[in-house]
Amino acid sequence: MGRVNEWAVNKDSDGIVYCFADGTTQVVCLEDYLRENPEYTAADFRRIKEISDSMFFEQHQTDYRYSYMKTDADFDDVAAALPVSDPEPCAALLQREQRRLAVQAALLLLHSGELTPAQKERFIDYFLHGKSISEIARKNNIQRPSAWESVHRLGKLLSSRAVI
Repeated sequence: MGRVNEWAVNKDSDGIVYCFADGTTQVVCLEDYLRENPEYTAADFRRIKEISDSMFFEQHQTDYRYSYMKTDADFDDVAAALPVSDPEPCAALLQREQRRLAVQAALLLLHSGELTPAQKERFIDYFLHGKSISEIARKNNIQRPSAWESVHRLGKLLSSRAVI
């Protein structure tokens, strides 16, 4: 249950609403409270209820003011979405093998004799040095769409060379 709902449920309830992290709630009514705590009075219960209402309201105002939203996702769901800092050995091996195949395909293409000197230069700039399409266009004094088309064609050639 989101905090907005917690505040609304608590303020509209005759009892004190406890909202737990797993999304469940428990309402403690006056009779239950007095039975479990005979040393307290109905006035004590009302004061606790007022404090509970004000705490939920304050949290609601803070969330609204700063656009915080409490999600219903639990910690395990959030942790599963985080990137893994140390990939499993199989995943690391697969990544290395994919990189080896990509480098092999690039070398085959570069040494195939199919590329003009300008295409080789653009290939190296984009795929090996990581230059942007705009940088390649400026360097070669060509329009950006022409540079993009050239790199796109080189990418297709590279993909056709990749051994799977």
